Amino acid sequence: MMQNMFLKVAISNLMQLKNEAYNEFEGGLVMRYTMLISIFFILFIFGCEEQKLIDYITQESPATVEKKQDFILFENNNDGMSRRNQEYDSQKKGKLVVDPNYYTQNEFKRGEVVYYKTPAIDKKKYPRLNPSEHNISRVIALPGEVVQIKKGQVQVNGKKLNTFYGKALSWGLDEEEYFHSINQPGTAVCDDLCQKTMKNYFNMDMDKFKVPDNHLFVMGDTWWRSIDSQFYGPLPMDLVTGKVLGYEEK
Repeated sequence: MMQNMFLKVAISNLMQLKNEAYNEFEGGLVMRYTMLISIFFILFIFGCEEQKLIDYITQESPATVEKKQDFILFENNNDGMSRRNQEYDSQKKGKLVVDPNYYTQNEFKRGEVVYYKTPAIDKKKYPRLNPSEHNISRVIALPGEVVQIKKGQVQVNGKKLNTFYGKALSWGLDEEEYFHSINQPGTAVCDDLCQKTMKNYFNMDMDKFKVPDNHLFVMGDTWWRSIDSQFYGPLPMDLVTGKVLGYEEK
C-alpha cells in the first residue's frame, strides 16, 4: 500500500513537470527533476527490501508456572524442542504444564507451543519413525497461510519468518556456529558424512503449500530431531489438547 502511494506521487509529479516545463526556469526544473529522482530511488529501495515476519512476543525459554487443578502435567522425553539450554526437556527441566482449556477461549497464534495427539504417520514412507502418542511442537503457520522453506529459512506468505524458530538450527546453533563448534576438544565429533548431512540440513528446502482450514503447520525448534508437520503434514486443530505454558513450579 505504501509502495503504491509512492508510485502515484511520482507519476503525478512527472505529469505536472510535463505541463509546467516550458514555464519554469532551467534551475527550477533541475531541482524538480532531482526531487523526482529521489522519490524513485526511495521507491526502489523500499521495493527491494526483504519483507519479514517478526515475533517480538515469543520467548526462547519457557516460563515457570504454578500448576492449577485442571492443568495437565506432561513429561516430555523428545528432544525435538531442545535448544542450547535443553529447553522443554523434562529430564533436565522437569514436567511441562499444559492448559487444556486455553484454546476454548483463545485463538492459536504463531510461536505458541502446543500439546497434541500425534497424527498417524505413513509407515511405508517412514518405517523407522516411532513417535510417542502425544507430542509438543511450535506453531509456525496458521490456516490459510502459505508456508515454504528455502535454504533452511521458513517463509510464510512469501515473507521471511525472522525469529529464533524460523530457520534450521541444531540445539540452538545456526550453520556457522555449529560447524565452528564441532571437532573441538570436548565437543561432538562429526566426520565427513556427518558434515555433509548437516550441511544439507541447514540448507534444506520444502515446497510451498497452503495450510488448510482448521489446521496448523507445526515444527520443533531442532528440526532434524523433531517429528512434526515435516512428516505428517498440517496438524488438525482438533488433535490439539492444550497450550504448553512452561515448566512446573517446584
